[in-house]
Amino acid sequence: MASTITILKNDQVLFEATSIQEAARFLAEHLSTAISKCFDPIERGYVYNIPYTKGKDEYRFVAPNHIASKRRYELEERGHHNARRIWLVPANPREFDLESAFSLYETLEWKRSFNYENGDILYLYVSGNVRRVRYKVEVIEGTVRPDTVEYNKMFWLDKDKLKDSKQWEWTRFRFVDEVETTELSLEKLRNHGLRGNIQGSMKLTGELGHYIMSFFEKDLTKEYYPEEVHETLEEGNLKTIAVNVYERNPIARKQCMEHYGVQCQVCELDFEKTYGEVGKDFIHVHHLKPLHEIQHCYIVDPVHDLIPVCPNCHAMLHRKENGEYLTIEQLKARILNTSLC
Repeated sequence: MASTITILKNDQVLFEATSIQEAARFLAEHLSTAISKCFDPIERGYVYNIPYTKGKDEYRFVAPNHIASKRRYELEERGHHNARRIWLVPANPREFDLESAFSLYETLEWKRSFNYENGDILYLYVSGNVRRVRYKVEVIEGTVRPDTVEYNKMFWLDKDKLKDSKQWEWTRFRFVDEVETTELSLEKLRNHGLRGNIQGSMKLTGELGHYIMSFFEKDLTKEYYPEEVHETLEEGNLKTIAVNVYERNPIARKQCMEHYGVQCQVCELDFEKTYGEVGKDFIHVHHLKPLHEIQHCYIVDPVHDLIPVCPNCHAMLHRKENGEYLTIEQLKARILNTSLC
């Protein structure tokens, strides 16, 4: 029977448990500590991918996605102390051009002004002339090693801040959603519980938290079509799906759809024409370049790199035949040949 929770020590499989109780018992014995001290790091580990450090050793806990997703939902519904934390964070557009950065990149580094952890949600309030909450991001690395930070001069408008940033501690987050509404202006936020101005990171709770979150509907547990699957831990027979993040970047998707429209570019299906109002603006976006060819600093071009396709064609484009992915043209030809038979 497949294990429920796998314990890794310094990226090596240490133990496979069939329950969190068994995992906690093993970890307690391994670390010579009380079992009660092991449940929280294990739970936060497999739910939010938060590592647990003991001395020079790093422990990670891995569970099947459906188990981790279910537990995450339970924790957040109950307001459990292990649930992810929600923050309201100011962003100064005179210092850093967030809008341009998000149009090109899925993930960004951010100053670690508080102890952000993996899984935390940050709602970014853009100050200056914008003065409203614009973005929702998820922390994917609470603490980023300085040697992995990219100091991209392209987006820094304040060169003195760029120079100072070389001394900062960093967090890495991924873009989740963007909302453009005056309902999230500073004045509206004050009407729903905000006191004073937003001058530093603050935890979101109560009425203000519920109000801001109600405008962002992107589901973090939603699964996307993977482009490649590779084994990361052969000993534990674990697999990780490398998801093509460029297909789920809302800004890039929007620019792609503005250029091509929302009709499938393979089979020409238009969901609104076929299904009526319920199908309006529904379409998948396919990334044309194979994931293994993309470099770390790759910048996506929404017109030349992305193309709208229906879910069926999208699924076929992500399947291999004789070791190769079908191109848009090959799939079109196959559909045409089938229709002529």
